[in-house]
Order: sequence, then structure tokens, then C-alpha cells
Amino acid sequence: MELRHLRYFVQVAQDLHFARAARHLGISQPPLSQQIRALEDELGVRLLERTSRSVALTPAGRLFLDEARTTLAQADHAVTIARRAAAGELGELSIGFNASAPFVPRVARAIHDFRQAFPDVHLNLCEKGGPAQIEAVAERTLDVGFLRRSGPPPLPEGVTAVSLLTERLFVAMRPDHRFAERSELTLADLQGEPMLVYALDRSGGFTQEFMAMLADAGIRPHVAQTVAEISTMFGLAAAGLGITVLAESLCALQSANLVYRPLSDPRAVTGMWLIHQSDDITIPSRNFLRIAGAAS
Repeated sequence: MELRHLRYFVQVAQDLHFARAARHLGISQPPLSQQIRALEDELGVRLLERTSRSVALTPAGRLFLDEARTTLAQADHAVTIARRAAAGELGELSIGFNASAPFVPRVARAIHDFRQAFPDVHLNLCEKGGPAQIEAVAERTLDVGFLRRSGPPPLPEGVTAVSLLTERLFVAMRPDHRFAERSELTLADLQGEPMLVYALDRSGGFTQEFMAMLADAGIRPHVAQTVAEISTMFGLAAAGLGITVLAESLCALQSANLVYRPLSDPRAVTGMWLIHQSDDITIPSRNFLRIAGAAS
């Protein structure tokens, strides 16, 4: 039994007229009659009562019609699922990100636009530091990841990085801080200043890079407090426990108790990178890279 036999039978059952059913199917009547007869012979059941003037369903035919329609609908559904999966409209996409990535407009827009374009692709979002992201992408437990780094991240074979943007570093402080009257600051200004820094295991490499930047400038940082959450860092800075250095995109988190001043040093920059698997990229991943503007 083939699906076409079921389609032929359903059409005849709907029209109750072989000639009319043949026209709807785009075939001639004799082959249609032969196929219906072959179906009945295979089943060993008469599905249609035929006379010279009428066609009617037998009791078995009426029950078989319901099952035939269900089978055809399921077959059509299977074809649709296969085609949508091949187009990347179904499946899963696992995205890693560091704590600041959601505040970068380009990152947030890429996730939003992907969700709008492919609403039936399940998104697995996971906050991970840079090294953990790279390992997860290499092991294929993540498809893509967003990490912060001033330059290209060191990557294992099979992982590719694309630069999404470079942005300046800013200093956040209370409005009554002596630096608040300045239009910009330098790294040298940070000498001796109590600073709030993001925990090494949560910063995704940003804190390590910033500390190395200070060391290269001959500055010994005075770390007043290490924090694990961005909200805590903002709150403690607003409470006057110290200043903090952050990427420009985080300045969008405006607080009435904080002001932001850029660091003028050319090296005082950071970047956002999108990492992904180099080969055998899933179709949802390819679609996401295209939307994020990171497709090769």
C-alpha cells in the first residue's frame, strides 16, 4: 500500500463519483478504478459499493476513510517537519554569554531578531565566562557564545571568533566624586583609587585584562571589593565604596547616583566577540550567525 492509494481512495470517497474524482486527481478514470480495486484486493475488504449509477462507502469504507485521512495528514505533517528542520525553522540553538553581553545592543538585537524570525527554534541561554564558553563551543554543548575581550581570544582548533564591536572603557562613580567634574580620565588617574572589580570567575576575562592593562601602565590597583553581580557593583559604587571601570555599553544602565567618564588612553578599550564552531555548523547556528552579521 502506498500513500497515493490512500489519496485516490479519499478523493473517490469525497466525490462518490469516479470520473469526477479522476478529474480532481488529474488522472484518467480507468487507472483510478484499477488502483482502488488493487487497494481493496490488498486489504481483502470491499470499501466501495459500485453500481452503474452511484458509488457509496461500505461500513468498512467509512471507517477506513477516517484512518486514511489521519494517515495522510500525519504524512503531510512529517514532510512539513522535515522541510522546516532543513530550513533551520525547528530544533535548538544553545547560546553562551558573559554578564555584560545582554546589555550590548547588537547582541540583544541579534537574539531578538532570531526569536522573531524562528519562533519555533528552542533557545538555550547559558551565562558562562569566556574560557568556559570556548570549551563548551569546542565540545559542542554550546553552538555560539558571546565573550568580552580586547583582542582575539585564543581558541582551540574547530572554534572561530568574529569581532562584533570595540568600545571604550568608562569609569563609573558617584556624582560627588572629585573625578565627576572631569570630561575624561586616564589610567594614571586610577592610581590609589578604591576600586570595585568583577570576580575573576564571573568576568569572563575582563577583570584579568583590565588588571594587566593597569600593570602595563605601571599602576597598582587598590581593590576595595570584589563582586559577583553587576547589580552589586553598581550599588556599591553608588554607595561610595569605590569607583568601577566598565564597558561603554553598560553605561546604558543609567543610575541617578552614578556618573560615567571615558578613559582617554588608546589601550582602554574592550570588545565583544562571537565564537562558534568552524565546521559542521547546524542550520539554526548558520541562521543566527547571519542575523548577527557574523556569517563568513
